[in-house]
Amino acid sequence: MSVGTGRSTMIVNIIRTTPGVLMLIPVFLLSLWTRKKKALRSTTEAQEPEEIELDSDPEYENDSHTAAQTEDTEEQGDMV
Repeated sequence: MSVGTGRSTMIVNIIRTTPGVLMLIPVFLLSLWTRKKKALRSTTEAQEPEEIELDSDPEYENDSHTAAQTEDTEEQGDMV
């Protein structure tokens, strides 16, 4: 009779582990899908050229001088 109980225990263990294994398969597939989607998104963003507009307006050519004037004005405001 001990052979029969050992076999039924094995069947119960198989029945317990089967749903766990079957639940891991969709989780694994979902993780692969998100990695693929993330990889495709990063490659498409890298290939898109960036558009840079160059402003040839002479008003903004001497930025360092303008920045120095702004700092002087801020320092004068702090002293008051």
